[in-house]
Amino acid sequence: MKNKIRISFYYFYSLLWSFRYLPWRMALYIPILVHPNVRVKRLPKGAINFQVPLRRGMFFFGFDGTIGQSNCRSLIDISPGGQLIVADGIAMARGTRLVIGSRGLMTIGRNFWCNGDSYFNCTTKITIGDDNMYGWDMQFNTSDGHHVYENGVEKSMEGDITIGNHVWIASHCLVGKGSLVPDGCVVAQRSLVTKVFDKPNCLIGGMPAKILKEGYTWKE
Repeated sequence: MKNKIRISFYYFYSLLWSFRYLPWRMALYIPILVHPNVRVKRLPKGAINFQVPLRRGMFFFGFDGTIGQSNCRSLIDISPGGQLIVADGIAMARGTRLVIGSRGLMTIGRNFWCNGDSYFNCTTKITIGDDNMYGWDMQFNTSDGHHVYENGVEKSMEGDITIGNHVWIASHCLVGKGSLVPDGCVVAQRSLVTKVFDKPNCLIGGMPAKILKEGYTWKE
């Protein structure tokens, strides 16, 4: 009985949240279930869109992940002009911080699970394929945040991040600007991904990350 009451409360809260932050035709479906502890800094109406037909509970944000691993408060901060486009079966656990800049475009495919205390900073493009699973305390960052010079020549401060289908990125990984991880890959714990990988079904790991093994597969 308590669980039913709790679930009803979450749907009611998410309905009110949806009418505040989503276009009303979209809000009627309650496509996003939001935990009351989620902090919204900026979220213009129309900043979140869906790739597939709407239904209730397509996207869960801010609910429990692995027990004992979520210590931060969940955050959504999408600047005017920024866009988040998602499919169905999306879950970002408690402590996830989602920051999209005014030129940022983040796209997430079907069946996406991201554990707690993860951080996404999208100033250009982050593209994530279908069937991705990410561990806790994992970070994506498309920008250095500061201008860097080599022999007086400025280096590019920003770069897109692209992740293929069916990719598992383990906990405490850092994925930087200009990175590409192909289909079917596994990224080992505490890896630093900073470049383009072109071979699918590989175990990638290290700081900086490199291909450790080929012919790798994984499943939940």
